[in-house]
Amino acid sequence: MIVSLVQTKGGTGKSTLALNLAFSKKMWQAFDSIALIEFDPQGTLRDWWQAREENHWQTKKVSFHHISSTQKEVVQDGIKSINLHNDLLIIDTPGESTGKLHTKIACAISDLVVIPTRSSTNEELALSNKLLPILKEIIKINPQKQGAFYILPAFVNPRSTKDKILQYFEEILPPYVGCLACVFPLRSVYENFNRDGMAMQEYMKSVKNNRRVYQQASKTMNDVEEIAKTILQCLEVRNT
Repeated sequence: MIVSLVQTKGGTGKSTLALNLAFSKKMWQAFDSIALIEFDPQGTLRDWWQAREENHWQTKKVSFHHISSTQKEVVQDGIKSINLHNDLLIIDTPGESTGKLHTKIACAISDLVVIPTRSSTNEELALSNKLLPILKEIIKINPQKQGAFYILPAFVNPRSTKDKILQYFEEILPPYVGCLACVFPLRSVYENFNRDGMAMQEYMKSVKNNRRVYQQASKTMNDVEEIAKTILQCLEVRNT
């Protein structure tokens, strides 16, 4: 099973979501082995994983793999090898302004593609001009990919509501892109939770004596678990 976090625009929370999904309780209940894979040459997750190992955080069911090659065959062979030994692959793709090799591969091979997107003009243009043409071409080549692509509404405005955000995207999306029935609030706690290689659940435990920060981290973990639950439901539908 392969789930990819995709957006051609950077800074949408793909890496943050990918690593926390890999360590979510819902995913651990559903899969015995999870591979967290980073396509980004900058190696943001690679550096985080290195810090994680240096600080001896428990990995248990999760392994990490960095595939940044720009050769299509190398990327595909790497994924095939990892897929042989893991029940779930979570792929974090880079924001790509040109070429979009990693984006195209991730969209083509994934059972489900999650696209974190804010309701902003810049992100809508990036979606419309750079990503939707890729999705349309993939569906044209392989019609079975219809129903594999989902927007995950992300937002930072505390006045926004889930219902308004979902309604907004449902009205603007083309028929070949769905909208997950959950949202991804980009809370301020994401700015520093991953220091020393921590995932959100570990950060939450580390700040348990700070009531305000602990509550923020708890809300964030609830967000992640709700997103994980929704993704699992979509995968179940895709496999029926």
